[in-house]
Amino acid sequence: MAEFDNTLGALLVGGLVAMALWGITCVQGYTFFTTNQRDRAAFKVLIAFLIALDTFDSVLNGHILYFYLVKNYLNPLAVYAPTWSVILHVAITSISDFIIRSMFARRVYRLSNGNKAITLWIAAVSTTDLVCGIVITAKAFGISSYLQLDTLSSLLYLNFAAGTTSDISVALALCYYLYTSRTGFQRTDSLITILMAYTVNTGLVVAVDAALGILTYAAMPHNLIFLGFYLLLSKLYLNSYLASLNARQGLREMSNQPVSIQFTNFAQSSGRFTNASEGEESRPTELGEKRSHPTALSLETGNLQKRSQPDSSSSSNPPTPITATTATLTPGSAV
Repeated sequence: MAEFDNTLGALLVGGLVAMALWGITCVQGYTFFTTNQRDRAAFKVLIAFLIALDTFDSVLNGHILYFYLVKNYLNPLAVYAPTWSVILHVAITSISDFIIRSMFARRVYRLSNGNKAITLWIAAVSTTDLVCGIVITAKAFGISSYLQLDTLSSLLYLNFAAGTTSDISVALALCYYLYTSRTGFQRTDSLITILMAYTVNTGLVVAVDAALGILTYAAMPHNLIFLGFYLLLSKLYLNSYLASLNARQGLREMSNQPVSIQFTNFAQSSGRFTNASEGEESRPTELGEKRSHPTALSLETGNLQKRSQPDSSSSSNPPTPITATTATLTPGSAV
């Protein structure tokens, strides 16, 4: 009896996992449209299009499983012939991934203050992946067996390599510019660290899946294990992107929590801040500079006298006492 673990088995496992990921996509899409009210209408339309594209891709996955496991149940040789839904899946994956990579490239461009070199590099490798996917789809309609994929092997390698390179480039660029944008303030840096974690996860998950796809194809070109990984590619990318979008509300709430600063020992006589715990003169803190310990600032409440001789018009006015206060600052408030 023939063994189908590395052919029909790979398609079945890949198809089932892909359908599970589509379910997660639906949940994340619902969360996005019900909680993110600040996004522009055009952006919401684009997200809706990506979800619709992913839904169509899931329909293709269902047809793939039905064709090989039901319609050709008693025809084991059918597993070696690519059906139209498998071929079309390549183009759908390439289009979906290209749109998401374009949005990530836009993030890189804005975060890097308009660095055209890295943005054009990401755009170039992303376009290469898209073109390869379209060409593979067009040529694959002319083959009658998976064994003939050898004639498209160079395009397949380039397709996988371009996609992986693009994902790694996006992740590295975003992490670098996020890291260099740290301010030295604990809360801001914590938010940046969380954003870096989301970025790494987005690029890492997709890059690992693509790498496994190309490695299994290189090692075992005459079975369908690589196709099982390829069925997951666009869904992993879309889910990772939606997760980063839905995380914005939580990060926004974290950044809006009030910050309390207590002013307790402020020396005004010389117009300088003093360190209440050590009595040291404080110097202006540069943006991004870290302090080894919190510094308590206190305000001396004695009556302040001008060092210069007061004139006759002001001598009758009593000095104004200054009292210590505790201020609560929130992000965006004027001080």
